[in-house]
Amino acid sequence: MRLQTLLQTPSMHQMRVIAGTQGLNREIHSIGMIESPDVANYLKAHQFLITNGYPFTNATTDPATLIQAMHHANCAGLGVKDQRFLDHLPAAVMALANTLDFPIIVTPATELISTTMRKMLTIILSSQTDELSRIVQVNQTLADLLLKDPSYATVLNKCSDLITHPLFLMDSHFRVVSASEDLPMTRHTLTHYLRTETNIDYLNLHTRLTLDYQGQSITIHPLFSAYKENKAFIGILNFDATNSTDQMLAQIVLNTLSFVNSRTDMLNESAFRNQSGFYLNVMDGGISNDLIHKTLKSREIDPSTKFHCATILVTTPHQTLLSNALLEQVQQLTLWFIKEYQTPVIAFSLKQQLVLLINERQNAQHFLLALVNFIQPRLTKPARLIAGYSYSTLPLTELATIYNEAAEALALSRQSQQAVTIYRPKYVKELISLIPHNEAKSFVERVLGGLVGGVSASEQLNLLNTLYGFFYYHQNIAEVAGHLSIHRNTVIYRLKKIEKMLMLTLDDPEQTQTLEMAVLLWHHQQVKK
Repeated sequence: MRLQTLLQTPSMHQMRVIAGTQGLNREIHSIGMIESPDVANYLKAHQFLITNGYPFTNATTDPATLIQAMHHANCAGLGVKDQRFLDHLPAAVMALANTLDFPIIVTPATELISTTMRKMLTIILSSQTDELSRIVQVNQTLADLLLKDPSYATVLNKCSDLITHPLFLMDSHFRVVSASEDLPMTRHTLTHYLRTETNIDYLNLHTRLTLDYQGQSITIHPLFSAYKENKAFIGILNFDATNSTDQMLAQIVLNTLSFVNSRTDMLNESAFRNQSGFYLNVMDGGISNDLIHKTLKSREIDPSTKFHCATILVTTPHQTLLSNALLEQVQQLTLWFIKEYQTPVIAFSLKQQLVLLINERQNAQHFLLALVNFIQPRLTKPARLIAGYSYSTLPLTELATIYNEAAEALALSRQSQQAVTIYRPKYVKELISLIPHNEAKSFVERVLGGLVGGVSASEQLNLLNTLYGFFYYHQNIAEVAGHLSIHRNTVIYRLKKIEKMLMLTLDDPEQTQTLEMAVLLWHHQQVKK
């Protein structure tokens, strides 16, 4: 209980405060007597010491030193018996007590110190008994409430009534999703403040913190969660961390809401598994188009909407099967990322892969690069996150087609230094194979004939391979150099030499288009040989 509360009880009316009035909000848990000169070595937090003042009459106990030590130990205060040796507290000591907000209280002269101590202890024990009874009652009330499967709002209102503090619940994105009715600000304004003005790294927030907003003290506690990437937070207004009762009641509230949050986690995981099952059935052709359309509409998805398909995977150098913990981490981080930035992306799991359906309105390349850059630093080495995505955008009734494209692109990512790869349509090669051999040969000789004169067969092959890689890797010099195991300056040198020998410029789209077709035909002929 508070020292001020104790002094307000009728049996304490004869006690008066002579210094440190501003410190009467200190907690008092126990009473002690100064019986030895080295009492400073045995101080306890929230302890109130009483003396008749005699130890201050000689050099054995310096009152200023004792008060400094008691303040440092977070003691409740010092009691000095009236009309005994009170005059041995110099004015400097009183000033020090006022500076430290450390209470000095005069106890009745007509009462034995032992009697005063007994009366104070009786009040403290009675208060502690009342507090314990209240805590037990709160715990039982909330336990009974949980059996009724209540909503967050119901739980928060009940908790707020029981602990007499407004409460609000935040999700893992620091968005206020529910609040007690007595919250003095709107959820929207509070969310805006917490997300945009505090600079709190809420993804990595694991400890309690306190901040001020609109004249209110807000204490934020992380709730226990089955997945650390999906934790939630509880906010308590004007929470007194120094009050033991507030601390215990708050812990009961935290335990209650952690239980509700864990139950929500399990429901979300079950929903995710059901969603995965639905899309796997779509891929396997086990559901009719009518049922697909009906299910999508029930999930507020327009059946005509087109999607890119992407697959993401964690790879390690020597580990074929990955740990469930690593897979779970990637899944939770991906779902957190999607929700944090509210992107139009659907996710489901397939074996050890995570499949993403990216709305055609979203830039798939940009999204996947941002996702990889977000997750990769959070993975333990040497785990590597890679992704492949489809070239096509199709309705979800054609999910198998775009998934196959994404799977082939993912296979290319395994062999590439790039983390994200787009599928390369194969129908270009199929069209090339339909061109008559004589016409193809004539076209190649006419366009690439300039590379023959004045160079050896070996150098001619190097130039053509470099040119093929230049087009294959979308004119990415670094990728070409890596594929051919040569320096990027060598690639640039060869390209400039090709421009000079063929008397063209690779910056001209029309010339480049003709040249790319000739190179594809040449490569097709080499493969056939």
